[in-house]
Amino acid sequence: MHSTSRLARWVPFYYGWVVVGAVGLTLGTSTAVAGAVFSLFVEPWSDEFGWSRTAIVGAFSFATVLAAVAGPVVGRATDRYGGRVILGGGALLIGGSLIALAFVTTLALFYMAFAVGRVAMMNMQNLASPTVVANWFVRRRAFVMAVMLSGNTVGMGLWPLLGGIVLAAHGWRVAILVLGGIVSVLAVVPLVLIVARRPEHIGLQPDGSPAVTDELSGGSKPFIEQQWTARQAVRTRAFWLLMAAQAAAVIVGAGVGVHRVPFFVGRGLADGWVGPMLLVSAIGMAIGGFVAAWSSKYMPNRRVIWASMMGTGITMLLILRVPADGTVLLFALVEGAFTGGIFAMLPVIYADYYGRGSIGTIRGWTHPVVMVALAAGPLYGAVIFDALDSYTWVFVSFAAVVIGGSAAAWFAVPPELPVDTRVR
Repeated sequence: MHSTSRLARWVPFYYGWVVVGAVGLTLGTSTAVAGAVFSLFVEPWSDEFGWSRTAIVGAFSFATVLAAVAGPVVGRATDRYGGRVILGGGALLIGGSLIALAFVTTLALFYMAFAVGRVAMMNMQNLASPTVVANWFVRRRAFVMAVMLSGNTVGMGLWPLLGGIVLAAHGWRVAILVLGGIVSVLAVVPLVLIVARRPEHIGLQPDGSPAVTDELSGGSKPFIEQQWTARQAVRTRAFWLLMAAQAAAVIVGAGVGVHRVPFFVGRGLADGWVGPMLLVSAIGMAIGGFVAAWSSKYMPNRRVIWASMMGTGITMLLILRVPADGTVLLFALVEGAFTGGIFAMLPVIYADYYGRGSIGTIRGWTHPVVMVALAAGPLYGAVIFDALDSYTWVFVSFAAVVIGGSAAAWFAVPPELPVDTRVR
């Protein structure tokens, strides 16, 4: 820890920003196995192997359910050991998973190869990354989460664009191999730059604030924040309402992420619009995250989430009327902004309500439900499409789910820690 303290002192600004940069870059690499990239290869896999859309998307959902099993363990490990090894190791697993995918020849191997990367990605994105950043920032947490998620959204724009270019020129196997190689190289970033679990471990304070001096002893007091244990948190009404809202948002976000491209391509969208559409959607998510962070200064976080979810519900109805031309870029920007607002604020509200001490464990306990929701959205869309040969009821259902989830966010008022357990 001595060397990490020297490294932090060498940086001419608060070292938490280095951590945010490392986490953001790692998040960006993890999106190489996200729904937007996965959707690029649905048609090529179907054409080459003859697999149905349900069979292909089933791998996406199967891997997501497996991620639910690992969630509570990863959340607790992040609280105890920090995100250095979890994020770096996870990125290496994603790179290896993609490289393995480039050589699959059977559906079973396809499921196995994809599952490794997807499990790593889900735990990196939903648990480890927000937990790491929440430990380094408190007062500026909403803004910093938006900065961190910018790495995620940039990845969601660039990976599909790069993958699409290589896919068109050299085929799907080469495209996936290129993505896997790049991710494997970038995996070293968190291993080098995330040097401590919390700022206090290297003599710093959250947000870069100066330590509070104790006038009697001349020493420094640690940063004081209300802390909840996981057992206390799950006894609150807010915990269950937030989990319900998050599950609804994830069902829709994952479902749209996988089915957006097949929907528009099936309606005649030219291949040249697919990459730009996904890039603009990612830009919209980044913008939405910052707008949500700004809005949180003027209204409670739960209402920011509510408004973003309501907006997403409206876009799920509008998508059925969007023509398959350049108009998809405007739609992608707006839909991405609402989605970005939701997923930027969800980690913030958990940390604000329950503190930093057990936030990984607390969110880890939501992980099984959230991962089942993440699996359900894409699989539901595939089954309904295969049955009806239409996406109409898919998107109408998504609208109903996310609007219903917004009500849970609205009523998730901040809990109060029992008097006898409050930090004094």
